[in-house]
Amino acid sequence: MLSEQVQPALAIVIPIKFADESVEAFVSPLLVMGHEVVVVEASPDSPFSEGDDIRRRCQDVGVRWIQAPASRGGQIASGIASTRANLIWVLHIDSSNLAPGLAYLQDLTTARAPSWGRFDVELRGDHPGLVWVSRAMNWRSRLRRICTGDQGMFFHRKLLDQIGGFPDQPLMEDIEVSKRLRQIGEFRAPQVTIAASGERWLRKGFWRTVFSMWRWRIRYFFGASADSLYREYYGLPRQGDQ
Repeated sequence: MLSEQVQPALAIVIPIKFADESVEAFVSPLLVMGHEVVVVEASPDSPFSEGDDIRRRCQDVGVRWIQAPASRGGQIASGIASTRANLIWVLHIDSSNLAPGLAYLQDLTTARAPSWGRFDVELRGDHPGLVWVSRAMNWRSRLRRICTGDQGMFFHRKLLDQIGGFPDQPLMEDIEVSKRLRQIGEFRAPQVTIAASGERWLRKGFWRTVFSMWRWRIRYFFGASADSLYREYYGLPRQGDQ
């Protein structure tokens, strides 16, 4: 396990909903060269969980495992706050083909100028439209410097400190942090590809999901709060209706 006296070069933060065996397989190749690996699990309703053995096994091999209230942005913020490295990589649990991104970031740890950015993403699944969604996501973010979590966003800590930390919000956290960082830091969009699951585009129908995602983004752009969009997205009652 990494000595507490050694400053790690890279921290990898992974927000998850719950512990299962896929987490163990995911973190194993990331535990290289002394990098910090932090899993941030949404706090379970019960203090007792079937995932206790998984948490223990991950911690035994060097993973820092913490829990935080269920909120993608809040979990990421908590994970970042628990790390010491200067360069931070936020990964979704359904990401894959991570070796090219990891190699790129290992080189970036020696860069003197702070920067932030993301990788190209390839959405994997049976629908042929996922190829075009991937290309559109990569082209749009390279043009506008607005990224999504599927693209494996990375940041130097100095830049996050300048914007007051990673935004603690349950939805649109990737868009919000991009909007803030593009005002101050060097943006990197290397032609390095990682992969992500396209399953959520298919769960409720491909085109329906595409149009729904655009609707959420447009509403957020015009001032809808992340909390209200989160409740609508997950079919939760509005505050005051409970």
